[in-house]
Amino acid sequence: MAKVIFDGKKQAEREAEFLEESERVLGKSLVIFQCDGRADDSAYVRLKREMGERLGAVVSVVYAQNKAELKEMLMAANEDETMDGILIQLPILGADKAELEQILSSIAPEKDVDGLNPKSRFIPAVVRAVERLIEIFKVNEDDNVAVVGNQGTVGVRLMERLKSLGLSPVGFDKEDDLHRLKDFDCVVSATGVSDLITAEMVPEGFVGIDLGYPKGEFSAPAVAKASLITPVPGGVGPMTIVSLYENLADVL
Repeated sequence: MAKVIFDGKKQAEREAEFLEESERVLGKSLVIFQCDGRADDSAYVRLKREMGERLGAVVSVVYAQNKAELKEMLMAANEDETMDGILIQLPILGADKAELEQILSSIAPEKDVDGLNPKSRFIPAVVRAVERLIEIFKVNEDDNVAVVGNQGTVGVRLMERLKSLGLSPVGFDKEDDLHRLKDFDCVVSATGVSDLITAEMVPEGFVGIDLGYPKGEFSAPAVAKASLITPVPGGVGPMTIVSLYENLADVL
């Protein structure tokens, strides 16, 4: 086992308590669009809704039957002055990469609290969570940092943000030679591929930040080589939810 498995739930709870006491989210409205073929909350949507209700936000979950309906609902939400924040829960049923990017780019930038529109005024919630972990883990400019999945929706924004923090991340696509990760002190994985990173790819004592869901992207033997790692579930996910509401709190 890794020397330290980071408790993201505990950290998120501390941050949620602070946000709750501040009452900065109280009364803010958020709509979550879910277009994955289900007619009830997915696990992640349920957790987001419950956190919002705890913080005093007005959270609506809307189920779109298809991409066309989602786009129509999104346009209405963009124009709705009573709606402070908009979130589209991924994945979107039947959407390829180009369609996904087009839909996310259609979210009003001032309401895009998940930060996935490139023109959003908000740092993506998951990127905010990783930034917080980089701080907690004391990763600095002297450390070699790798981002696996750097061409994805999250990876592109994450690379930009880490560079703005003074780090020099090196990006990898999931098809690249990941055995090169042995040269890195900190590995962030955001490909969506379970068990992608094996023990042979990482050095002893590395720091791992796993953005996989619902399963982790580091194999169990890889996790065993880490000095510090975020588990899945219970790692980055809970912190991402709090980061979402920190963004909602900042809606003007």
